[in-house]
Amino acid sequence: MSPVGLYFHFPFCKSRCIYCAFYSQTQYTDFQHYVECIIHEAKATMSSSDVFTEHTKIDTVYLGGGTPSLIPVKLLSYLFTELYSTFDLSNIEEITIEVNPDDVNEEWIRQIKSFTPINRISIGVQSFNDDELKMMNRRHNADKACKAIEIISQNFDNFSIDLIYGLPLQTSESWEASINKALAFNPKHISAYSLSIENGTPLAKMISEEKITVPDEDFTIRCYHRLNEILREHGYLHYEISNYCLPNYHSRHNSNYWKDFPYIGMGAGAHSYDCKSRHWNVKDIKKYMEKIDNCLDAAEHEIITQDMKYNEYIMLGLRTSHGIDYQYINDYFGKEKLNHTIESANKVSRQFIMPDCHNALILNEEGMLFADGIASDFFII
Repeated sequence: MSPVGLYFHFPFCKSRCIYCAFYSQTQYTDFQHYVECIIHEAKATMSSSDVFTEHTKIDTVYLGGGTPSLIPVKLLSYLFTELYSTFDLSNIEEITIEVNPDDVNEEWIRQIKSFTPINRISIGVQSFNDDELKMMNRRHNADKACKAIEIISQNFDNFSIDLIYGLPLQTSESWEASINKALAFNPKHISAYSLSIENGTPLAKMISEEKITVPDEDFTIRCYHRLNEILREHGYLHYEISNYCLPNYHSRHNSNYWKDFPYIGMGAGAHSYDCKSRHWNVKDIKKYMEKIDNCLDAAEHEIITQDMKYNEYIMLGLRTSHGIDYQYINDYFGKEKLNHTIESANKVSRQFIMPDCHNALILNEEGMLFADGIASDFFII
């Protein structure tokens, strides 16, 4: 059976981080109406989408944002009650919620365990250095992050910690300290992202006005290599360019994205993919709810050509530890694209490639740093 993931987007934040380019609102409070809308959308999707057949199974659910931990637990409980009455979730393997450390306390974790089926938590820590956290405009400090992780670790076996490197004010010492602090809690999973400077963010404006300086590329590369070295020593597998896990604790939901499996997204700004087309909901909470309330389509649509699918397979595959598989390309895309792939692969520097990969191209640690650029040389325009 083919797996399908469900994604629910909660674009709400108490404050905005200076680097964040994702759509979210800081003033919205009518969570009840919003949850009702995503339930309505989920039910409508179930009845209209051809993704759901006897040959598919929903194996993951992901609550992302924004800040899903802002939603009252009673509403999350209501959401899951409706989901279980709408979808066949008997094959579910993983239900994840993203949380901000500032929202976690003993009562919250008790309610999450008692009233929802959530079995995995992703904690947006980003740093354990107070100066770096303040600079990012994060709501929590290092002490609060540690207390939140302690509470979560006592109640959930499967949790992930998010970190960022390449930050203004960051040093090699502070980065290594953040890595080691995260490891002290024995997380099953760590996501570590290189800081991205997105147009339109406060960070981009501050840089253009020379109010803040980001480290150079050499520093970021050193952070990446030190991260890999430390996590490898502690038994973590580097299974995607920004993701590390102990054996069998990869993010099943996100791995489905990278493996080209379908997913259905509900909520303002959420994306969906059915292997034939891509859909994305309007990035406006008010407009989204107006459309859902009036039984109108809240999404824009794009048909995916075989060339687009090939390019995406290459792009995503080269970011992962399984790479791109020549037999799959031959079977799915045909001999012509296989020949194109092999010709392109022969041009990739050997210093970026894992040795002895039979019938596949897998980038090594150094190659993953340049995965997007390497992938672009394969693209069919």
